Amino acid sequence: MSSVNVAAPLLVRQAVREHRSGRLDSAADLYERALSSDPADPDALHLLGALHLQRGDAMAAVPYAAKAVLVEPALAHAYNNLGLILKGAGQAAAAARCYLQATLVSPKFAEAHSNLGVVLKAEGQAALAVRHYRRALDLDPSLGEAWNNLGNVLQELGELEDAVEAYLSAADRMPDCDTVAYNVGLLLMRMGHHEDALVHLRRAVELAPERDGARHLIAAIEGETTPTAPRAYVRSLFDAYANRFESHLVGELQYRAHQATVDILDTVGGPARRFALAYDLGCGTGLVGELVRARTKRLVGIDLSPEMLKWAERKGLYDTLICGDIDDVLDQETAAPDLVLATDVFIYVGELDGTIARLARRMAPGGMFAFSIETAADGLEWFLRPSGRYAHGEAYVAETLERHGFRLLASRPIMVRQEAGEPLDGAVYLAVKPAGDGAPV
Repeated sequence: MSSVNVAAPLLVRQAVREHRSGRLDSAADLYERALSSDPADPDALHLLGALHLQRGDAMAAVPYAAKAVLVEPALAHAYNNLGLILKGAGQAAAAARCYLQATLVSPKFAEAHSNLGVVLKAEGQAALAVRHYRRALDLDPSLGEAWNNLGNVLQELGELEDAVEAYLSAADRMPDCDTVAYNVGLLLMRMGHHEDALVHLRRAVELAPERDGARHLIAAIEGETTPTAPRAYVRSLFDAYANRFESHLVGELQYRAHQATVDILDTVGGPARRFALAYDLGCGTGLVGELVRARTKRLVGIDLSPEMLKWAERKGLYDTLICGDIDDVLDQETAAPDLVLATDVFIYVGELDGTIARLARRMAPGGMFAFSIETAADGLEWFLRPSGRYAHGEAYVAETLERHGFRLLASRPIMVRQEAGEPLDGAVYLAVKPAGDGAPV
């Protein structure tokens, strides 16, 4: 072996010491000197790629990680790092192949199994993701993040008791992680274990006072009422729910509000009526869009959750999909829809004046507005239920519509869905923005 090549391993060892001590500039210089000595040194290639990734510069990491796996196919860590880079670049399938290769080269590489679980879940392969998370945790039970991710995917699969156990295992290993505390609190609340949920939700707020979603759920459990659900809470809730939204909501909970909202639209003009521009507020995966697509020349879907919108986009129903808060979009858009639908939207909005005022300004004269609510007891305007959703009084809804210039055409009670094995009461409404001078602002 030449003296030139002997220098490379020595430089790599020095670089590793600097790297572990956090002196990244010095480490990078030493890795580069090693590669000047031996451009095919797999350790220098792999570790310099890892260093660039650590700095957040995935593009700089790519050539080093890619060359490392070419010159040393048995280097599992290089495959793992390349997988991290590809995942960050949005190439989930390619990342999965790298992680899988890392596990084949080194079957006891716990981190690679865990990373493979992440991309498999993102690709909709939840059951396979569970297998790799469990393998990772068999190999290294200290991986708190893997326990948390396992909890996420088990919850998606409806295995709630096992999900709680996974989250609690994550909390044991990451007691100062607000995300884990929030996840277990949210799931316990969903399962009806409110007192236990409070412990973890309060811990989440203690660790991260800016966690408005946890504050919202604490208020719901303690019987307090807030004006609206935090946007970040709603977004994260439905991002996590997207993969099983329709099968769970429609299939298991017998959700019917979307059909009832379209049915009440038929009370005026019947199903033959056509619309020029429809806004589907909180469009989700497109349940309402499927029912009204044939009735409207142009259909626009608006939702806070990018994961829900991915499912809506696959259906090819909408001319335009907008990811954003409804009030913000109504403030920014200039078009005047002649049909607005809002199914299961106001269950995340307590005080309705702001949104309905915006609709009154935005909608075309003669435009139709159909929507659903969960109903509150007589005499109540609106309140926050222990579920974290809002219920509204029928008189309050009617008065709010009238105050902003809408004329109520019809309303009827409905069974929104099953909740804890019991029918959940709601109602659907149809209102019109009268032609003429328009609604007050």
